[in-house]
Amino acid sequence: MASGMDPSGLSRSLEEAMRLLSQASGAVAAQSGDADGQTDASAPSAEEMVGRGTGGDGLVEAEVAAFGALRSLTIDPSLSRAGTTVISEYVLVAVQAAQADERARRAEVTAGAQVDGAALTQQLERVSEQAFRGFNQMIGDLDAATRRMDRR
Repeated sequence: MASGMDPSGLSRSLEEAMRLLSQASGAVAAQSGDADGQTDASAPSAEEMVGRGTGGDGLVEAEVAAFGALRSLTIDPSLSRAGTTVISEYVLVAVQAAQADERARRAEVTAGAQVDGAALTQQLERVSEQAFRGFNQMIGDLDAATRRMDRR
């Protein structure tokens, strides 16, 4: 191996990058469970994360799961005489209200899990620069070794 090549330095840089990424994802995961994958007693249940909304003075009810996926829709039978335009409007209002409710609930849960993005970006840039320098050094060392071998 060429004398200037230090694969352990490159390995340390990559390990540092992985540690930082793990740290960032761990901060978010801490809101829903601990490191053992056990649910924290203070973490919200799946039912608490369901968004609910109504339309037409409660004649239409909608529930959405995480990220707004429609889970259930209930239309009061008395609306059957109202016509499709009215029913459609009520359904739209109920679903949009449920989605807004779910977004608000999700924002509450993730508010405490905010990662200092600027600091994390600086650390990742530093690690990336170290890895880049390490790769460049390795390429230079390999090039020098190849030239020496070609001369023989």
